[in-house]
Amino acid sequence: MRLIPIPDPLYSEAERIAAATGVSIEAFVQEALRLHLDEDGPIRLSTEQVSRVRQAEAEIDAGEGLSMKELREHFAAKTAAWMQDRNA
Repeated sequence: MRLIPIPDPLYSEAERIAAATGVSIEAFVQEALRLHLDEDGPIRLSTEQVSRVRQAEAEIDAGEGLSMKELREHFAAKTAAWMQDRNA
């Protein structure tokens, strides 16, 4: 285990939040650090996902796919259907 110095004001604030949420200061700091690293870290794609992205890029370069107008119409229809089902 490593120890990391934390300035007193920052530690006090983290301690206050940890107590308010009912977790230990250690658990709070570990989770906050993990969330920060996950949020700001590089996106990790599987080999299959990379392949799909490359295929989509090739299709776009070849002029295949939907226009923005077609895409908006598609999502408008999906939204309308969803709203109708929700209100039924």
